[in-house]
Amino acid sequence: MGRLTSGLLARLLAGVAVAAAASTAFAADLPMPGPAPSYTPPPPARYDWSGIYFGGHIGGGLLLDEVTTTTTTFYQSAGTQTKLSPFSVIGGAQAGVNIEFNPVVVGVEGTWTSSAISGSQVTPSLLTAALGTSQESTSAPHWYATATGRVGIAINDLLLYAKGGGAWMSVDYTQEVVAGSVLSAQILTVNRHGYTVGGGIEYALNENISARLEYDYLDFGTSTYNFNNLTTTIGPVGAFPVSIKSDTHMFLFGANYRFYWSKY
Repeated sequence: MGRLTSGLLARLLAGVAVAAAASTAFAADLPMPGPAPSYTPPPPARYDWSGIYFGGHIGGGLLLDEVTTTTTTFYQSAGTQTKLSPFSVIGGAQAGVNIEFNPVVVGVEGTWTSSAISGSQVTPSLLTAALGTSQESTSAPHWYATATGRVGIAINDLLLYAKGGGAWMSVDYTQEVVAGSVLSAQILTVNRHGYTVGGGIEYALNENISARLEYDYLDFGTSTYNFNNLTTTIGPVGAFPVSIKSDTHMFLFGANYRFYWSKY
């Protein structure tokens, strides 16, 4: 009985040894495992400023006018200057198109701005104070328009830009004279043209909507106008020519909606 048990145990151990040897040989025949796969996250999406946009703006406008008498009259001597600097609310709309060549952004833009600016200034008269005389100049722009080119640098969803081009203004100029209790006034409505330069910063709130802060300088040069329908109790003023040098500073907050397209 003991010999039978010893023989069975020997056969079992031999079977285990054969199985282990076979397993080792099979494992040796298997290919070596390759390196673990690596994962590279995609780069973050880059904001693209390309597209057609439209929007609105609001802010403040500072008008700086210098009214200079060009001919001596019995109201003013030649070279007399009247300076006006009214400030008021302005607002309007803009539209344009951008194309981005990362990181440079180029485009064109047109704006129209309604104006509530109006200012008056009284200038001392050559007539004696006993006549109760005064002369007053008033400037009141109705609207401004610009057509500009733009160039900027995009820092992803932030755009720093400069602009420049043509500017137009519709404005009322008034000259008013008073002698005693008699007042005489004449209004000329004129359209002037000049140039504008400016710049700003724009931030994209999402793919379509952006907000911006902008400063613009508009220069309309110097033009001469003749107020020849003024009269007083001592007779007509006659020709009353003045030259008006005019420029405007605009400080604006705006927002745009862009129809986005891809260049790729």
